[in-house]
Amino acid sequence: MMATGNVGAVVKDLKTRIAGIATALVSRDGLVLYADVPAGVYTETFAIMCATILGAAATANTELNRSPPERIVIEGNDSKTIIVGSGKKALLVAVVDQSADLSKVLSDVVKVADLLKAN
Repeated sequence: MMATGNVGAVVKDLKTRIAGIATALVSRDGLVLYADVPAGVYTETFAIMCATILGAAATANTELNRSPPERIVIEGNDSKTIIVGSGKKALLVAVVDQSADLSKVLSDVVKVADLLKAN
């Protein structure tokens, strides 16, 4: 398993590379494992809502006899939020400006999620 400090460095580096607004590694139960978010953000609320979003989508897909989603992309007027599974117990979340290149961001987020789940 990757040391906690290293996880933080990897998640923080991702935020820098994608010019992110926020990045976080959260458990699928919604616990904060590491977060680099703007001041004033309640990381616990952010984490539990991200886990809830992916959990709800997985439940909806299961009802349709479909596989669970690999990722969720939420597009707002000013930002995009990407939630990607990182192993069986964690999720990697990245929030970027609406103008960000989604394909590049997705590529970087998936690579980091894969790196973190391997450790």
